[in-house]
Amino acid sequence: MKKIILSAVVAASLAGRLYATVAEDSKIFTPFFDMSLNEAAYVPSVGNIFSGGNINTQVGLLTKITQKDQLFGLYNFNYAGPGFTPQDSKQFTDRSLSHSFTFEYRRNITEKLRVRPGVAFTTDYSRSGANEAWKNGLYNMTSSGLQLAADYTFDFERNGIVSLTYLAKSVKFPNYTDLLKEFQDPRNTANVNGGLQDQGIKQVSLRPAWGKWFGGVTYTQQDYKNQKVIGLDGVYSLTDNQKDKTTMLDAGFHHTLWIFELSPMVSYTMHRSNQNFLRYKYFGAVLNPADLSGTSDVTLVAKNYDYNEFTLSVPLYLNITGKWAIGGAVNMTSRKYTDRKKRDENNNYVAGLQKNLMTTMTGSIRKRINETALVQLYYALTVVGSNNKFEKYMPANYTGNTLGLSYQLSY
Repeated sequence: MKKIILSAVVAASLAGRLYATVAEDSKIFTPFFDMSLNEAAYVPSVGNIFSGGNINTQVGLLTKITQKDQLFGLYNFNYAGPGFTPQDSKQFTDRSLSHSFTFEYRRNITEKLRVRPGVAFTTDYSRSGANEAWKNGLYNMTSSGLQLAADYTFDFERNGIVSLTYLAKSVKFPNYTDLLKEFQDPRNTANVNGGLQDQGIKQVSLRPAWGKWFGGVTYTQQDYKNQKVIGLDGVYSLTDNQKDKTTMLDAGFHHTLWIFELSPMVSYTMHRSNQNFLRYKYFGAVLNPADLSGTSDVTLVAKNYDYNEFTLSVPLYLNITGKWAIGGAVNMTSRKYTDRKKRDENNNYVAGLQKNLMTTMTGSIRKRINETALVQLYYALTVVGSNNKFEKYMPANYTGNTLGLSYQLSY
């Protein structure tokens, strides 16, 4: 579900960021284009060597109607291939492909105040193996939503601006299947699989930017339309639907000093859900509602999905000449679950809460081809650790080496 939250955050803030990127001058049409390509080889300490690529392209057009009115349209294509990912997210081999469309009407109310109502549509495909068809992905989803945003400029000289955005989206998963419910009641698959992951998303964000600094706070609420909550007796509720809430705070800046470029960013996320979790220790385990304490083959974990996550990114470039630069970066993601206990190698819950840590250290050589394009060769060392030792379905402790080549074009 983190992917949905992040896509909503991007959709809510993308147009506001482009406002500072796209020049609004006397032109009637102002185009925007940004494309990044990445191909890399991955060598994990567990599993086989593999390769993966990433493509992200944004194409936009700002149309000036009058001195106070503009129209803005944006298309975003994103392909994320195999790669190293944080624990509890996805497998190395997972792939995703998305198409997003955003349309905004911009109206300058005063010299400092502007409103931006808009609509957004997204189609997202996913698959876990090379032989799986895109159309059959379990987590394929479609979404549509409305946006209302307001920008207030408090400092024209240093581009000081505050944006307040409200976003409402409807998300549907046409292929989602609940295997647990099918296992419990194989004769009634039509009722147990009907739109269980379908949800409505409401999001409010406040994002200030001033000079080289930016930041903000984003609150997201996910209301599931059909997914019920597993009660403390191990039975799905008849009335209570799942509801997730996420609060994210982030801040950062971009600064150039002599031949150095520094762009650190930090974020803190608090995710809360009313959904509980039933751990079946092995296939065929029998649920005994009288014994869900953790010693039986079926264990109920209340607040299993609640966590606090801290992310730090510190990229640094040393510009040797006007075209060549040497870069280095440290990226760290630390997640701590509030109620989920860690497991041992035999899938037994033991004392202590689960903690995950993923750290990536990168070194690179970058060449700027011209004012709009650059190419970069990089090596990254990824160290992933967790006190959760049960890794039958998803790796939680591994080391990875990455060698990749990237290309970026923007104007």
